[in-house]
Amino acid sequence: MARKKEPEFPHEDHPDETWLVPYSDLLCLLLALFIVLFSSSNLDKNKMAQMEYSLAAAFNAIPTDQQNGTVLNFMEDASKMDLGEDVGIGADGKGAVLDINSLIVFDGNSIKIKEEAKPTLDKIAKLLGDTKYKRFQIVVEGHTDDVPFRSKEFPSNWELSSARAGAIVRYFIGKELVPSRFQAVGMAGISPKYPNFDHFGEPIPENRIRNRRVVIHVEI
Repeated sequence: MARKKEPEFPHEDHPDETWLVPYSDLLCLLLALFIVLFSSSNLDKNKMAQMEYSLAAAFNAIPTDQQNGTVLNFMEDASKMDLGEDVGIGADGKGAVLDINSLIVFDGNSIKIKEEAKPTLDKIAKLLGDTKYKRFQIVVEGHTDDVPFRSKEFPSNWELSSARAGAIVRYFIGKELVPSRFQAVGMAGISPKYPNFDHFGEPIPENRIRNRRVVIHVEI
């Protein structure tokens, strides 16, 4: 006897899932909006600018030539500019570092930039203004030696180092760089690059001279 065929139930058709593509795009845009709104509530404008840049890059809203700038690129470009033996090029945990001997920039206890230093500063300003690096923030530090100093204009090395950092920042802003990218910091003699004293506690004059410097931090 033939077995009775069980009734077949109609198969449910799979719904059209193409709507998921615009839906996922919408979610990404909403996420980006919330991140920007959150960043806007933060008083740290530098971090906000970095966040905006990252989001713009993610959505291809930034030209390609502005996306290529990295710390390594900056260091390579700086090394090609022939900045001279008195300008060191390096990096730290935050970005690139340009270390400039103060003797080529300022006279002793002065904040007036020497004329012979301006071509070097102009090269640095041109590099900082390159389209690839416009999102980078710049911290200019003034450093003195550890010998106490006092004058009518500057009560201590703190004021002198701060004024020197400010003079460099003003010079760069005069080259049409955006003021909001800069910070000027006076370090006095608290962060020497070289030891001020030898193992016997005797001062090392040449090291003190080398510790008088301007340090430019270029940070993403």
